[in-house]
Amino acid sequence: MEYTEAHKPAMKFVGYGVNTSMQNAGQDCPGVWSTFMKNYKGIENYIGGMKNYGVVTNADSKECTFRYIASAEVSEFGDMPEGSEKIEIPESDYLIFIHRGKLETLGNTYGSIMEDIPRLGKRQRTDFWVELYDKRWTGDKDEAEFEIWIPVE
Repeated sequence: MEYTEAHKPAMKFVGYGVNTSMQNAGQDCPGVWSTFMKNYKGIENYIGGMKNYGVVTNADSKECTFRYIASAEVSEFGDMPEGSEKIEIPESDYLIFIHRGKLETLGNTYGSIMEDIPRLGKRQRTDFWVELYDKRWTGDKDEAEFEIWIPVE
C-alpha cells in the first residue's frame, strides 16, 4: 500500500469509547460515532474544523480486542460532556495509510498495513493508533477516504 511518513506531536482527545473486538467493531463503533456527533459541540477547547479522530487503545492481539474512541482533538482538557472520556497520545513517528471505500473493506486495509510494516523495516508500537476523518470522509461510500496513522519505532 502507498503510505507517507510523518512525525506528530503529542495530542489530546475527548470523545466516547467502547471496548470491542475485530469481530464486533462493525456493530460497536458506529454507536460511539453517533454519540460523539450528538455531543461534540459540548467539548471544550475543541480544535474542530473538519477533523475528527478514531483513537484505538488497549489493543490485545491475542484476543483481537481493543478500545475505540470516537473523538475530537482538544488544545487542553476542560469540562467534559457527560459520558465522555479523555486520552492523550505521545509524540510519535507514523506511517500514514489511506483507507478508500466502504467500511466493509476496512479489515482488508488493516490486513495489508500489518503485512507492509515489517516489509518497510519498521516496528509498530502497539499501545495505540489513530484514524483521521476529515473532509475526504463522505460517509460509508465507495469514494470516501480516511487516514490511518500507525505509530512506529
